[in-house]
Amino acid sequence: MLTDKQKETYYRDGVVKISGSFDPKWVEFLRRATDDNMKNPGQMAEEYADSEKSTRFFGDQYVWTRNDDFRKFVFESEAAEIAAELMGSNKINMFFDHLLVKEPGSIEPTPWHQDGPYWKIKGRQICSIWFAMDEVTEQSGGVRYVKGSHNTGIRYRPESFSGEGHVEYQDGALQTMPDIDATVALDDIVCYDLEPGDCLIHHTDIIHGAKGNQSSMTRRRGYATRWTGDDVVWDPRIGTTDVLRDPGLMPGDPLDCDLFPVVWRRG
Repeated sequence: MLTDKQKETYYRDGVVKISGSFDPKWVEFLRRATDDNMKNPGQMAEEYADSEKSTRFFGDQYVWTRNDDFRKFVFESEAAEIAAELMGSNKINMFFDHLLVKEPGSIEPTPWHQDGPYWKIKGRQICSIWFAMDEVTEQSGGVRYVKGSHNTGIRYRPESFSGEGHVEYQDGALQTMPDIDATVALDDIVCYDLEPGDCLIHHTDIIHGAKGNQSSMTRRRGYATRWTGDDVVWDPRIGTTDVLRDPGLMPGDPLDCDLFPVVWRRG
């Protein structure tokens, strides 16, 4: 499903674009599921944009746990096997999913951040697969990545996407994210154009963010699934995001449980 060159790009840059690995049926399937979920959001749904200043920037997490359509994608799509092949893992767990929708004219940016500092897990085999349901460009809010930033060994303090709440992030000992736009050369930032059905796979520690959706017509619907491999364990440290519910794990335990199920296993 992946070429050696794609794997090399992932490990060098921290992100790679993959085209043609998903059955085209998933595009329309997830579009319908997304609209249904936006009408009936879950307990971890958030509105990231000020409704008085911007159109909608919607997010919801752990959608697969209560929505059969997203559950079907998690367990029946190509995503888990792609993650296994990329990370060389003998098993793949679903950590959680994150639905992200920027409507046309949504001015709210996604702040520069790394995923790993938000999450109560640790290990090397952690990746996100960001599945595009629409044409995506930098203008419509495509994700921008600082190439190679996953290899610096530096982790930065999480930040609320909406700029409000999540006071727990201040409890961690991590340093504040620098002003990426002012300090990083444009040549070191990559933003891939995507067609519906394409995906981006990125490393948990790569610095990434996105501009608002400046398009007047194109929605930017993305479904990010987070996958973990053999070496990943539970790490409920301070300064991280709450999960949907107590998974019943002790620090250092493998993730195998109802909340973080094994979706794919070799052999």
